[in-house]
Order: sequence, then structure tokens, then C-alpha cells
Amino acid sequence: MQPLLNADGSGRLFVNTEGSEWSWEACSPSLTGCTPFASGWDISTGNAAPETVFRVAGRGIEGLSPVWHGNLSIAAPPSVEGRIRANELVTPVLASWRGGWDGDFDQTQLAACTTPAGERCTALTEPKYPDGCRNEAAVIDPAFTGDYLRIADERYGPGTIFTLEARFPFGHEVWRPSGSIAVAMLGQIKPATGPRIAQCGPDPLIEASISKEGIARVECKLGCRAVLLAKHGSRRARVIRRIPQGFSAHTQVPKKMRLSQKDLKRLGPGAALMIVKVDATRMARRVVLFD
Repeated sequence: MQPLLNADGSGRLFVNTEGSEWSWEACSPSLTGCTPFASGWDISTGNAAPETVFRVAGRGIEGLSPVWHGNLSIAAPPSVEGRIRANELVTPVLASWRGGWDGDFDQTQLAACTTPAGERCTALTEPKYPDGCRNEAAVIDPAFTGDYLRIADERYGPGTIFTLEARFPFGHEVWRPSGSIAVAMLGQIKPATGPRIAQCGPDPLIEASISKEGIARVECKLGCRAVLLAKHGSRRARVIRRIPQGFSAHTQVPKKMRLSQKDLKRLGPGAALMIVKVDATRMARRVVLFD
């Protein structure tokens, strides 16, 4: 028997063998005053009173549910510990709940949204991603600077079973509010003031470098606009490239950017300052000597 929670916050009881011969009683926690409640292998708690235990019998066996405390409701929204700033680690603080089963538990999802109202969001964490930070925390990637941090907390019944592990935390469906999901918008993500504070979780979404030959390598797993700039005295050259989101964000191959022969001729020989900007943020800088 699996005690579960429905999306509207009501309870569900599920016996792992189909059949109509299962009969249910609603009892007090002391198993007194039991009354017939339902039949079948998959039932809802319906309008059962709080502090109820359900007893099921059939095929010569019996089972007892945990105590049911009534339909689920939110007592306090979820939040995070830590600074809402790029390269900082934020750790979910769970919502508080009323009702539900004894033994219920929570999982959380962090997301970055383009507006304070929670529109156009990208999931930052996935509970089934095996390489995530402890306690479902996340290092906020600089790619989401200026977005708004969102947290969702889903409450599960003690009998919930999950599917296979996720290969990557990004790109998953963003959890929507419901009777068993509490959501809160937590503030705008500020620019980084230092390097990544922790090394857990996925690699940075945006990485850029410039070789001694002046070849830039840019990786932006969610897609970006990359610009390679070169300055030599009063002369300038640039290359612009739009890099689409890869089919699989965790296997994207870095893109190479280089100046054309025409650009190199215009710059002339000598030391040139080269800069890579990704979505208007400077990501790499190097002085390169051209012949």
C-alpha cells in the first residue's frame, strides 16, 4: 500500500494489486470507532476527517495507513539561505505545511525567471540529478544575472516512488503552483563579485578563453551572442556569432571564433588586445602578438 498526495492536496491510497475485493475502513489513530469507507485498489481520502487511519483488507491480508491529518495547505512559503548573487551558493529552506500524512517529505526546484512575476523561467536544479549540490542547493550561474530567483517546494506522500536519474539539471519543466506545490519569488540575481563559491553541481554554463594564437573558444549551453573584439592602437576588428542552444546541453562542443585575414591585415602586426564578450558580459581577455 502506498500513501500518496494528489495535486489538489488531498490524499490517495494505492494498493499494488488491482481488484475490487479490497475494502477500506476509516479509524481513529487508536484503531477504534472504525467505519466502512471505500472499496477498490485505488482510493482518495475524500472528506475524511483529520486524524484518521485507514485500514485495508482483502485476499486474506490487511494493511494500515499512516495518520491522515487532513487536506494539505501551505502554512509558510519556501525560501533560501545564502546571497542571491551569481557564483553564490543558495540552499533551499522548505515550506511549512498543514495536513497531509505522517511521513510526508519535500523536494525543491530552483529556477531563474526573466520577470519578477515568474515568467519565462529556466530550471536550475533537478532533484534526480545525481551530481547536484547537497540539500538540493545550487551555485547560481552568471548566465542568469539579472533574472529573478524562484523556488518551488513539492510535498510528497511517504509511499512515493521516483523514476530514473536525470542527466542534467537544466531544461526540465518548471513546477507550477498547486495544492501540493508551494512557490515563491525571492529577488533579482545580482552580478558576481568573485569566483564560484562551491564546485558542486554542473559546470558553468558559459566559458570562454583566448589562445596565444588569438583563437577564441566559447561555450554557452543555453545559447548566446558571442563577440570577439580586437584592438591595436586606433584600429578595431570584431567577429559576432550567435551560438544556439545545443540539442543536449551537457554535451555541447565549444565554438571557435577567429579574425579573418582581412581583419588581421587591417589590425597590422604587433600586440593586440583581444576580448570575448558573451551576452554583453566580458568573459575573457588576452594580449596576442600578431606577425
